[in-house]
Amino acid sequence: MPLSEKQVKLYQFPYTGYHAVIADGAIRSGKTHPMSVSFILWAMANFNHQFFGICSKTIGTCDRNVIRLLMGTTYLSSRFSMEYVASRTTLVISNSKVTNTFYIFGGNDESSFTLIQGSTLAGILLDEVALMPRSFVEMAISRCSVEGSRLWFNCNPQGPEHWFYKEWVLKPEEHDALYIHFDMKDNPSLSKETLDRYEKMFVGVFYERYILGKWVKAEGIIYRKFADNPKAFILRDLPDDIAFIQCGVDFGGNKSATSFNCGGFGRNMKYVVCLETERHTKELDPEELDRLFVMFCHRVYDKYQKVFNTRADSAEPVLMRGIKNAAGRAGCKTIVMPAQKRPILDRIDLVTKLMGQGRFFIMEWCKPTIAAFANAVWDDKHPDERLDDGTCDIDTIDGTEYWIEPYTSELIDVLPTKG
Repeated sequence: MPLSEKQVKLYQFPYTGYHAVIADGAIRSGKTHPMSVSFILWAMANFNHQFFGICSKTIGTCDRNVIRLLMGTTYLSSRFSMEYVASRTTLVISNSKVTNTFYIFGGNDESSFTLIQGSTLAGILLDEVALMPRSFVEMAISRCSVEGSRLWFNCNPQGPEHWFYKEWVLKPEEHDALYIHFDMKDNPSLSKETLDRYEKMFVGVFYERYILGKWVKAEGIIYRKFADNPKAFILRDLPDDIAFIQCGVDFGGNKSATSFNCGGFGRNMKYVVCLETERHTKELDPEELDRLFVMFCHRVYDKYQKVFNTRADSAEPVLMRGIKNAAGRAGCKTIVMPAQKRPILDRIDLVTKLMGQGRFFIMEWCKPTIAAFANAVWDDKHPDERLDDGTCDIDTIDGTEYWIEPYTSELIDVLPTKG
């Protein structure tokens, strides 16, 4: 495929006088591939026996989004030997004259900076830098002390108060950085049909960020597609091809409700459907909580005749152990385990994508779930967080997300990814 003008600029960056390059903008706009290949070509042309860093939010995302991409690039594999040792998280690239080592780092939380601390690097690539903690990014930058080192950043937009936007995107000249903004039309490999599909998939803040590539504030109704037309997502008749079911529990307290939720997955993960919901607004003592959970489990099994896992809020380990022991004593057909509790924005992103593709449904008798998704709004005072002041039913949404999120990877296999 021919390169777009902005992709060419990424390949040209090493031959400019800039110390860093920043590529931001829409998903699937063609940032990651040319930046990653250009980074490797620059490193191999200018250094020997040096160390470099390639970073993503996690080692897994780096492997999936960058390393596999590099290993599958014919232009590189025909010129270099590339050996990726996953157990040591290193990529060694060499030819007859040059050998360099690329360390793989995951910047997942505030403690991640310790992973890169002490390294001496000749350059670093930070893929999806806006998803990494500032402490990790600044530590990574500080490790690039070899003469001639350079910095490579790419990301999809977040909110306008994000530190990377304020400190780097708005001030490239202060960092001697080349700034390139991408939209989806800058990726010549995307067909019109693909562009149209992406256009229809996202709504609200995700549309503005992922499709238009804007650093905008999340405000107003979260699940706009659902709120505008809830009938499109509500089912009267139970699907006949539910492959398995799962449950999620969000514990109440401090004016929040306790929510029991059950959902089903269609064959080949083609849809998810909310099947049962119980919401208890009064504060429950542990004994009452255990009794109600056991009753819910028996009702779910009697109705659907399927053994299931229950994901419970891991922030309440005592209550989780209580319902687990109670379920065991009562012979419930479930295994209770901690909820994964992925970042809220990731959970919202997944559900809105499923809604956009017509793969998210709620049975009509799940009245609390219908109301929760229709009325959820962003918190004006806390960027990228849902309003949780008692006016919205966040508990039912959390409980619903707990049974969906363990299968994020399987569901995303048929969804487009960011890049």
